[in-house]
Amino acid sequence: MRMMRMYTEILPFMLIPSGFSGFATGMYINIANRPTPIEMFTNWIGYTSIGLLTGITYPVSFPLLAGYVIYKK
Repeated sequence: MRMMRMYTEILPFMLIPSGFSGFATGMYINIANRPTPIEMFTNWIGYTSIGLLTGITYPVSFPLLAGYVIYKK
């Protein structure tokens, strides 16, 4: 029960930055590639969703992603 309370208290601090960074990545891809309107929409939704999903699963996703970055060749 204590872990669930701690998870819900920290969730906004993880969810907002990761969602925003996903949205910003989608914007960057749209500026760099000049896609069609449907591709632009797909990039915004896709990258924002990945960012939000990463934020929601932060107890697992952040250590896994950090380990990937550290041990990547």
